[in-house]
Amino acid sequence: MKRATIVAIAVLALAAMPVWAEQNGTFDWEDGTTTVQGSFGTNVTFENSTEQAHGGTHSLKMIESPLSGTPQGYIWWVTGLVDGDIVTASFWVHDVTPGGNPSGRIWGGYTEFNDDITSYSGSAGGNGDYSGTSEWTQLSHTWTFASDGNDDGLVVHVRLYSGTDGDYIYVDDAAITVSSDTAIVYAPDSSIVPVELMSFSIE
Repeated sequence: MKRATIVAIAVLALAAMPVWAEQNGTFDWEDGTTTVQGSFGTNVTFENSTEQAHGGTHSLKMIESPLSGTPQGYIWWVTGLVDGDIVTASFWVHDVTPGGNPSGRIWGGYTEFNDDITSYSGSAGGNGDYSGTSEWTQLSHTWTFASDGNDDGLVVHVRLYSGTDGDYIYVDDAAITVSSDTAIVYAPDSSIVPVELMSFSIE
């Protein structure tokens, strides 16, 4: 009888343990003003545009001029990551000329400090796919965070690949999932994505 009681207590203790949640966020530029949190390259401009939209009436317009390098816009920023945390992000890209340039790509970069989105400390890589298979293409990638000792966060970029001066793309309906409820997720408007508890504990 004593043995059965001990087992029951152990089961109850296990049931009372909290199950930590992942964080989920979406952004669609429908506020009419937001563009990006930051950028790489001096030859890129951003507009909150009503010219094209994947959903709703607004999107992000990214324009390269003059033609040089690979300009990038910072969409999501996740800080406070630890090794093993998983980040999955996506957004839709509209090409003016499907099948050629300009085109977009999803990419990631590590940041060293949790208070400076420009504290770039190395490439995190990304998906090898480019937009352009149709007018609107969804680009997505999953990163498993692995710090080299200096990294704290991950910035999700949209990259623009142009063929001529003045090329542009549209970006819309961005989404992110982070397998941590202690990391901080910043949306394109720099607001913090709230933690959404996906499960609960029994007490």
